[in-house]
Amino acid sequence: MESTTCSNTIGTADGVAAWSMSDADLATALLDNQAALHRHEARRLELIREADARNLAVSAGAANTAQWVAGVLRVPSAEAGAMVKLASHLDAELPATARALAEGEISVPHARVISRVVTMLPSHIATPELRSEVEATLLKNAAAFDPKVLSKVGNRLLETVAPDLADQVLELKLKQEEASAERDRFLRMSFDESSGTWRVTARLPKVVGERLKLVLDPLAAPQPGPDGRDTRFPEQRNVDALDEACRRLLAERLVPSHGGNPTQLVVTVTQTGGRTLHTGIELSRKLVEQLMCEADRTYLVKPEDQPGRVTILTDTQQRLFQGKLRRILELRDGGCAFPGCDRPPGWCHAHHVVPWSKGGPTTRDNGVLLCGYHHRLIHQGAWQVQIARDGLPEFLPPDWIDPHQQPLRNHRLTPAA
Repeated sequence: MESTTCSNTIGTADGVAAWSMSDADLATALLDNQAALHRHEARRLELIREADARNLAVSAGAANTAQWVAGVLRVPSAEAGAMVKLASHLDAELPATARALAEGEISVPHARVISRVVTMLPSHIATPELRSEVEATLLKNAAAFDPKVLSKVGNRLLETVAPDLADQVLELKLKQEEASAERDRFLRMSFDESSGTWRVTARLPKVVGERLKLVLDPLAAPQPGPDGRDTRFPEQRNVDALDEACRRLLAERLVPSHGGNPTQLVVTVTQTGGRTLHTGIELSRKLVEQLMCEADRTYLVKPEDQPGRVTILTDTQQRLFQGKLRRILELRDGGCAFPGCDRPPGWCHAHHVVPWSKGGPTTRDNGVLLCGYHHRLIHQGAWQVQIARDGLPEFLPPDWIDPHQQPLRNHRLTPAA
């Protein structure tokens, strides 16, 4: 009957429809309604506490009170558990908070904050007097602040209530957090064959996460795209930054060797057209062509009439832009050559204008520096790159950007005198 009355009065005050109220009456009615909701929530917690004391869950066949509440109220189990926990704490240790909630002065979120802060007090300093003082201070602040701000006040409360204990409590809290983070750290990787992507989940200690962020942030900075802006979402830029960081680690051979060989990405391409990683994951031809721009190539021949024999054929031509040739590209392009990009040479890949797989040589006039983002863009095929007659790289936009496809250059690149 009580809940029915509450339902029938929502949107009205003393039987007056909300649309017919004056502005002042509407604001007053809203505040009254909010206070009534707080009182109903306090009553619900009181009922839950009594049900827990009577152990009604056992007679109902539930494993515990939280499970019983979840079933009776049809709420998520986590929410039910939080209600049982708060109800017990209000009854046992926070009488002033329970009264304020019952009188509609604070909300359940406020009460949760007060409960958390009081629980956070270390047992060896949490005297009844200190708990009462912390509770009273938080209740006073709850009248002025929302739960989020109140939580921040609670985190620093000891500096006001007991300044001589604040550093001690903070140090203990940090030690507990760090020990928990160290114990619970993990990083999992699993390949989803249905989508062809890796799923990564992790929980990192604060210093490990900070190191990772320091590595990724500069690499994930926005880069100008064809229209002058970076269209990638921040999460996509983070993935590209992680890829670039791993590429550099492998290129500089900073990763321990594996089986006596340098740790590296291995792609096997067969004469029949197969393209797979060493884990068996298949790749598209377009992605392999991108990877081959800066990859070592080894030719292995397995004669059909001698299954147990594999022959290595040495490739005498230079495939990679290394040494002086790489330096020439760096001096000429000054970084990523794509129009508008300012990525420095150390962040760039050396790209074959005419792919090596199609007979393109590894020479100055067939090479161009591209950052990872624009390297992927070129391999997608819409934009084209060419070396102009003056020896400088220029880029042809797709016809939907420029129907005339006028060549564009990076502002750093100017014709030789």
